[in-house]
Amino acid sequence: MNSTDKYSGNYQAQYGFTLIELVVVIILIAIMSVSVLPKFFSANGFEEYTYRDEVITTLRAIQLRSMQQTNNNNCQSIQVTATMIGLLKPKPSCIDGDYMGDSTTVTIQNNHNVVFTITDGLSRFSFSSMGRPLGCNSVEPCEITLTVSGEQSLAIEINREGYIHAI
Repeated sequence: MNSTDKYSGNYQAQYGFTLIELVVVIILIAIMSVSVLPKFFSANGFEEYTYRDEVITTLRAIQLRSMQQTNNNNCQSIQVTATMIGLLKPKPSCIDGDYMGDSTTVTIQNNHNVVFTITDGLSRFSFSSMGRPLGCNSVEPCEITLTVSGEQSLAIEINREGYIHAI
């Protein structure tokens, strides 16, 4: 190979990154590592979403059960505490009963820093045969808002017509 070959007009394009592209990529990686990466190593903030979805599913199942009930003698009420939401065993007298079981109850685990709250200071409510919420302190049927609070606060609304959804 001659020394003249280096400088003859045979210029080959070099493939690579410019300094500006390199700096932009480094800045993007830094932003991602500060904002997104901590979420991969911690479950904080995700428990609320899990409990919210579980409560919505459970309430919809209880609502369907109430709509399919043809016997009006039994009182099916949903009890709400700070650590549990669930259907009580049906009793004709509508007096406190035990919880039905796992399929109709959402219980917060002890190691999760999450709390359930409900609007208007209610502790229980039920659904009518049309799926509308009953048992509020105000007009029947009423709107009910359940809140799942922890690192974030997520709300669940049951509107007057019985539609259960996340807000």
